[in-house]
Amino acid sequence: MDAPDATPTPPTPPTPPAVARPRRRALVTVLLVIAVITGFIAMFAVWVNRQVLNTDNWTQTSSELLADPEIQAALGAYLVDELFRSVDVAGELKQALPDQADGLAAPAAAGLRQLAGRVAPQLLARPRVQQAWRQANRAAHKQLIRVIEGGGPIVSTGGGDVVLNVRALIDQLAASVGVQQQVAAARQKLQGGTGAAVRGAAEQRLGVTLPASSGRIVVLRSDELEAAQKVAKAIRGLAVVLTAVSLGLFALAVGLAAGWRRVALRTTGWCFVGLGLVTLFARRVGGERLVDSLVPSASVKPAAQSAWTIGTGLLYDLAAAMLVYGLILVAAAWLGGSTRPAIATRRALAPSLRFHLAAVYGVVAILFLLVLLWGPTPATRRAIGILVLAALIVLGVELLRRQTAREFPDAEPGETLRRIRQGVGGARRRRRPQAGPQPATLDELERLVALHDRGVLDDEEFRRQKALLLGGS
Repeated sequence: MDAPDATPTPPTPPTPPAVARPRRRALVTVLLVIAVITGFIAMFAVWVNRQVLNTDNWTQTSSELLADPEIQAALGAYLVDELFRSVDVAGELKQALPDQADGLAAPAAAGLRQLAGRVAPQLLARPRVQQAWRQANRAAHKQLIRVIEGGGPIVSTGGGDVVLNVRALIDQLAASVGVQQQVAAARQKLQGGTGAAVRGAAEQRLGVTLPASSGRIVVLRSDELEAAQKVAKAIRGLAVVLTAVSLGLFALAVGLAAGWRRVALRTTGWCFVGLGLVTLFARRVGGERLVDSLVPSASVKPAAQSAWTIGTGLLYDLAAAMLVYGLILVAAAWLGGSTRPAIATRRALAPSLRFHLAAVYGVVAILFLLVLLWGPTPATRRAIGILVLAALIVLGVELLRRQTAREFPDAEPGETLRRIRQGVGGARRRRRPQAGPQPATLDELERLVALHDRGVLDDEEFRRQKALLLGGS
């Protein structure tokens, strides 16, 4: 009698419940929604952190502000107002003119004011003035950051306001219109220790009015420093934490999408695109409303709009980066998908990825260098960003090479050109009806069967590709 077979039969794995996949899809959807919300807040936190709390970015932005014609006109008008508020030009001219010409003092002062209005924007456009402005803003911002971070032996948070001093520009404007002596005389009188009495006597004798705040624009008052310190710390923390959380949630959502990761990756790409578009929309609409609410004067609104556009330039860069990266993710998910155009693209790339991999990397490197020269996103202009992007590109090319090697193991050099020629010749024959599958179709069917037998394609993918092939024959 034959001995019974002692080999145990492996247990049949339990069939997962039907609700497992819908629940996982719902979880992935929730993760993507949270990632989008945190990502939107993170973008604004990163913008504020880079724009307000970074000295280099602040200096660059302030230089662009002064170089803008609209802002030059508005700041020039402010300087002229400060100058003629400090010096009674008409009174000075009246004292200098003969008694018979006293009536010309007021018209001459008005003409001098018009001349100053034309000279002021030209003064602000001079390279020397803009360089001085740049250096002054860099030094002032460093001191401001030091104040926000708690002060030090030179700058402290106790007593006093954080101000932007434009007296140097007023002095240059006064020299341009010839009233620098009157301004200097008034300031010299006010530098003594006799206080308000000397100030009042100087104003009566010289016909000038020099308030303590002349030429000084208050940026931050002393009673607001504590709040500014807390906000700065919060912004820096949010910029790092929310960015990490958002990217982590996107990665977790793609990782949990077992069996449909390409769909999740494509959805993530569209989420990036949506974040970029919403941020651009908020920047434009929010800027218009903010300018309308803060600037009632129509003559100053162009300068305020220019200031908003320049000041939010980094936010625009972030939004553009999200658009670019999102479209790249969508393209990558499509290229690795099971649609007929994607398969045709991979089939066309398979011979080059198998036999001419060095040439492929050479072409990719040239395209990458062109992108770096263009610099469409902040990451393409920084060393760490360039290294990360280069690593991701190499990873993408390698994954594509492995996928094409599995799908098209029989790819041969020159196959892509032969298929193009066959397609051009076959287009002429498609007008004539032909019975039965054509040789090219039989070859594709054999390839699909081979991929299915090796386990590269599952049953559902095999049926779908077979239907597409026969339906397009």
